[in-house]
Amino acid sequence: MSHPFCPICASTMFPISENYSECKKCRYMVSCELPGAGAEVLSLGAVREKNFRIICKVIKEKLFTATQESVTILDVGSSTGHFLDVAISEGLSATGLEPDLCLANETRKRGYDVINGFFPNADGLHCRKYDIVIFNDSFEHIPNLPELLQGIKNHLKADGVAIINLPTSDGILFKVSFFLYKIGIKVAFDRLWQKGFASPHVHFFNLKNLTLLFENSGFKLQYSTPLYYYTIKGLWKRISCKSSVIVSLFTWTFLVLLYPLLTFRSDCFMACFKVTANSDFL
Repeated sequence: MSHPFCPICASTMFPISENYSECKKCRYMVSCELPGAGAEVLSLGAVREKNFRIICKVIKEKLFTATQESVTILDVGSSTGHFLDVAISEGLSATGLEPDLCLANETRKRGYDVINGFFPNADGLHCRKYDIVIFNDSFEHIPNLPELLQGIKNHLKADGVAIINLPTSDGILFKVSFFLYKIGIKVAFDRLWQKGFASPHVHFFNLKNLTLLFENSGFKLQYSTPLYYYTIKGLWKRISCKSSVIVSLFTWTFLVLLYPLLTFRSDCFMACFKVTANSDFL
């Protein structure tokens, strides 16, 4: 798949290898992997619990302080419904959108409203609007950025907010793995992209180029903060689910020893964007 121009700043994209390309100006990166659906990465519960609590606190204390009880949320890529669980426990409520029918049905069995399909074209989304459209580790999996941004705008209420929670190319782990990739040690970088998984990463952003992407579509950054990229709890199972024992052991030891440093300069962040007053809604 060819990506001749950057979808963010329109500069020329340069191939890193047969699998990845990079914009040298804004540092946006794209993969040639085909998008898909599924949840193959194991033992993310602990880190997601911490991050979802932070996100719900931001919603209640910074974004919707006066109307939090009536706020409507769409969780794009709701997977097993973990965010829906946390939202309920925090006094919020959310609707899930999940492309994997088995995952959607399992979450529905717990009493949640879950739409089956891909954002933004799922049939069940037609004419629905929300105060918040949130992407928890799902934005980077959706290939068509113009359609994605327009879809967010279509499904937000006039004063709504898009929340993006995703990994960053500015993190220590990403930079180290990218350096190793360029000298021929590819396993860590490929793993960050979830290469070979049912639902690989299609994009990698940082806060600066993600903000530019949203600004180009009529949004304004409201708030951002780092999130946890991993926790020690569940780390071994998360690493070893798709890696050899030797690679897993080395990676686990490295991440455990450097946990304080890597938490200080995290490989994950959240950003909240609001549509500007002069931006058109459909």
